[in-house]
Amino acid sequence: MVKKDCYIVLGVSRSESPAGIHEAFRKLAKKYHPDFGGSEATEKFREIAQAYEVLSNPAQRRTYDQTLRREEGFSQAERLEHERREGRYRPEPLVPQPMSVLHDFQTIRPSFDELFGRILRNFTGLEVPKGERIEDLNIEVILSPLEAARGAVAPIGISGFQRCFLCHGSGRDWLFPCLECGGRGMIEQETTVSLYIPPMVRDRTIIEAPIQGPGIHNLFLRLHIRICS
Repeated sequence: MVKKDCYIVLGVSRSESPAGIHEAFRKLAKKYHPDFGGSEATEKFREIAQAYEVLSNPAQRRTYDQTLRREEGFSQAERLEHERREGRYRPEPLVPQPMSVLHDFQTIRPSFDELFGRILRNFTGLEVPKGERIEDLNIEVILSPLEAARGAVAPIGISGFQRCFLCHGSGRDWLFPCLECGGRGMIEQETTVSLYIPPMVRDRTIIEAPIQGPGIHNLFLRLHIRICS
């Protein structure tokens, strides 16, 4: 276990360059060297020398950084679990605005064209295959390790259609095409589905939820969790 943070001991950031670490050590060594600071500075100087020994060696520094991240991750997870048990933890949205399935995701199954066509058929009722079954709508959400540890709410925007309020579905505004819907008689509308991602979720977890909204039928949302550092 890491007893003291070597970066704090030397007063540098974790992204500090080797030259910056050397310079910080040189200044502290002058201040706390027993020959200048007296016997009371001996322990402090020993901490500084040990911290410099670790951070000045590239291999040791990499190992030390990995240990720091691992132990801090465990500490964060333990704190979140304690808050969850006491009912004090409230997951936050991953993003301030809903993520649109048709516009914000690079990976969706079925494809954009297939999904759009299905939703359009659901609304118009035209060319709907007999016995059309429920289909999985698969999307991938990438979380950082911290987001996965904390848990979150993923607001997903599912596009549907509704009758144009201006032309009432005719597509015409008197003698001209309706400007509001572009002559289609319908306008796109998003339904937000908020999916709860539990704390300490694992990579490749799948979270499922039914979808209901204007022009949305026979679709089941499957959220694929990927955790990337």
